[in-house]
Amino acid sequence: MRSILLLPALLLLLGLSARAADTTPAKKSKRRKAVSHAPVKPRDRGTSSTTNDGEAAAGNIIPGRHFPTAVQQAPANDETPLAIRWMIKPLRRGMFIRLPIMDTDPNRGITVGIMPILVLQGKTDDRIEQIHAPSLTYNKNFQVIPTYRYYFYPQEDATFIARASYSKFEREALAEYEDGSIAGTDYDIFTRLQYNVDAGQRFYGFGPDSAKIGESNFREEYTQYKVGVGAPFIHASPWRVRFTQRYQSGRITEGALPNLPDFAGTYPGQVSRRYQQTNENRFSLLYDTRDHGVTTSRGTYLHSFAEYAIKGFESQYDYSRYGLDARWYRPWSSDKDKVFAIQAKYEQVLGAPIPFWMQSHLGGKYSLRAYGDGRYIDRGMATINVEQRFKVLEHKTAGVTTEFQLAPFIGLGEVFDNPNRAAARYARPVVGAAVRAVAKPQVVGSIDFGAGREGLSVFMDINYSF
Repeated sequence: MRSILLLPALLLLLGLSARAADTTPAKKSKRRKAVSHAPVKPRDRGTSSTTNDGEAAAGNIIPGRHFPTAVQQAPANDETPLAIRWMIKPLRRGMFIRLPIMDTDPNRGITVGIMPILVLQGKTDDRIEQIHAPSLTYNKNFQVIPTYRYYFYPQEDATFIARASYSKFEREALAEYEDGSIAGTDYDIFTRLQYNVDAGQRFYGFGPDSAKIGESNFREEYTQYKVGVGAPFIHASPWRVRFTQRYQSGRITEGALPNLPDFAGTYPGQVSRRYQQTNENRFSLLYDTRDHGVTTSRGTYLHSFAEYAIKGFESQYDYSRYGLDARWYRPWSSDKDKVFAIQAKYEQVLGAPIPFWMQSHLGGKYSLRAYGDGRYIDRGMATINVEQRFKVLEHKTAGVTTEFQLAPFIGLGEVFDNPNRAAARYARPVVGAAVRAVAKPQVVGSIDFGAGREGLSVFMDINYSF
């Protein structure tokens, strides 16, 4: 369950969180040792020719009598918008932020609420160390949802996240830890433990021509753990290998959204009131030359993987999956503030039939930005997105410069049973634009407006690099 912020609030939070470690996989960097700075002596300001030599020798600095006109004038009025000044309250070690929320998820409808955020800096530096972000939201379909979020950044490339929520239809408990250089080595680790009940999911049937009139709502309940470890081929190599295991036990029941066909009656073969288990083991090969894994402006990223689940080995299904995620970023030679970005993704499931929630999905922020999450489902998926990013503004807030970008994009995607069954008539185009806020080196937020054959969709997210 995600909360999405109003544009001004999102951009503000990005500026304030620029020094925080990101919560998505990124190009790893070595930890930096803390550097202690000696106190800096105040500079002697403009002693005049009338200074008494005896007093100066004794260390009593007498300022000159004549100051520049700019110094004599009163400070200019604070030009920060009133709304921003209302939202921020500086503290001795950080700040308190009053943040409005508006969730525009195509599958869930509109959610509104408030999120008071407490940002705490380290005791010895200004690096953000902790963020406490409780929220209280309301959705006419899911009613009141209280949520608590906690982010802890012990080091530059280490992040701990905890999140919990409880409501009439939905609930979640999550703990996640990621370390890009465990114990100062080249190894990276990732762990997640999660219990989640999501009542806002939609299902339209299988295949690239599943009709909008087949829409139905289901509730997904699952418990999962995920662990992964990676290492470079050699020290400082852009090539890495990674092994990840994910175990999940879940079930599918009737959803809570009104005015939609009954899920059990429409798709009786897809209901799973009993828990079903799967245990996926993934081997990944990565190549990464990006300048940063989140606020990327140049470089190449390749992630190829193969995974399998064996029936009887903590899994009720026997299948395999392979795929590729390729990204390329290139600044213009004439203007580094303009960046061309392209992403291509491919995925294919092999083996015995598996439930629809385990198959390949197309739609949403991370694949095809004109359709809701999981709009198209089948055993295979392919998509390509092309984006041109233009910097339109820079703004400095709380000492951090945030860059605002406008990024028009086009995309094309399709699902299929196997690549031989793919056809041009099933490809789904999308066109749109994203508004991006980038606070380098570690925070990026975006609002994407995408139009396709079923109208306009809006997606918002934080710390997704593409």
